[in-house]
Formats: sequence, C-alpha cells, structure tokens
Amino acid sequence: MSDDDALDPSVLSLQKTIRGLRGDPAIHSNGLMEQLDRMIGMMPRFPDHFLYVYNYSEGRIVYHQGFDEVLGYAPHEVDIDMLLRLFHPEDAPIVARLTETVVRAMSEIRNPKDLFSLTLTVDYRMRKKNGQYIKVLRQTAVFEVDQASGKVISTFSLCKDISSIKCSNEIGWQIRGLEIGRVDMTVLEKDPSRLRYRPTSREMDILRELMKGKGSKDISATLGISVLTVNTHRRNLLQRTACRNTAELVRHATERGWA
Repeated sequence: MSDDDALDPSVLSLQKTIRGLRGDPAIHSNGLMEQLDRMIGMMPRFPDHFLYVYNYSEGRIVYHQGFDEVLGYAPHEVDIDMLLRLFHPEDAPIVARLTETVVRAMSEIRNPKDLFSLTLTVDYRMRKKNGQYIKVLRQTAVFEVDQASGKVISTFSLCKDISSIKCSNEIGWQIRGLEIGRVDMTVLEKDPSRLRYRPTSREMDILRELMKGKGSKDISATLGISVLTVNTHRRNLLQRTACRNTAELVRHATERGWA
C-alpha cells in the first residue's frame, strides 16, 4: 500500500486539486524570494512558528522555515505530500475539505487587490516526527500573482504551535477577504459539531447589535452600512455557525463569549 492509499478520501481530493493546478511556468515578480528572505530576516522568528510558501504552478514548496524546530522534520523532508500526511486522522477530512474549497476559490481569483483578498485561518492537530500531536494554528494568504495572467500562483502559510492555549479537538476557522464570495461554504455543513467559527470584526459588530434585540434596519443605521450588507452578514453567520435562526445564533454567541 502506498502512502497515498492510506490517506483519507478528503485528503486525496485536496491532493488531486493541488496537483491539478500545476501548469506552465509562471512569470514571477523580480527578486521575490530575495524579498521574502529580507522580510523574514528583518525580525526574529517567534518561538513555536513555522512557515512555508507553496507554488501551485510548480507543484512544490519553494520556501520554508522552522519545521525542524517545531515539528522535528529536517529541511529536505518538507514537501506538500508530507504536510498532508501529518493531519490527525480525526481532523483530516474536515481540514482537507476546508482547505480544498479555499484553494479552489483562490485559483479563480484574477489580479487580487492585495495579499489578503482571501485568507484562511484554521487550527487542527499535526503529527511531529516523534509521533506526538500538537495543535497548530495556520494562516494562509495570497503570496504571488502571475504577472501575465493575474492568477494566484503561490500562497504563504504562517503556522504556530498553540498546544499550550488550546487542546480541544474542535477545529476553529475563519475565512476573510474581498473574494470570500467565491468560497463554497456548503462544504462545511457536514461537520458542524467539530467546527468552531471565528467571526470577523464586522460580523462581531452585527452580533453585538443582534444581542441588543435590534433588527437589520436599526443595525444598518447604527453601523452606517446598507440593510443588504447587514442581511448578508446575518445569513453568513447562520451558515457558518450552523444555527437555524437569529435566536439560536444569539444563544450560540453568548455561550462562546463572543460579545
């Protein structure tokens, strides 16, 4: 049995999606890797952090740091297939589906306005080389865009061992950015009991007003945004928290101390 055969079907689907994005060599910004080296070199790497840049068009990790210190893997061992094999078996299906839907959405973006046009934050368990599992918080954003086509060709992922502050098997997540409309949120409906959504700052504003008993029109006036925008945020909150109505959403927010 190969290593791929042992992977969860959802992880295999993610792997297939990533491999499917490989293509002709893209046109890179001049000195991109040198720029990244300078950026990282300007500040000490925080303890318990590791990071990597994955280039989809080349199908490989083109830059990484900190895997040896945090996870115990030597630099030559680090590649995307290794990362997919490090998911905890219970977390793998959920994290893979969530990551795949964001990867697909990123592949559709053209000429993003900035690096944070679409970002994913997710925490889950990863296996160290010694077999121990740690809780990792991963934040992934756009890193490089093909100068010719405007396609996103690489992403930057910053990861931190958060085992000392979170040890539950819940998977926290958040997707943000101007391109969030491209993300198919229905992929998250299969595992509502394991997922814990982290509201954005604007969603928190909406929640605070809902908890005061206000309707969309009053919230619109208070926050200076359109009723349509308020209703969009309310609909997104219901979907992302798997709540059926506003009363359940308010109870959900109260129980988690969101406001």
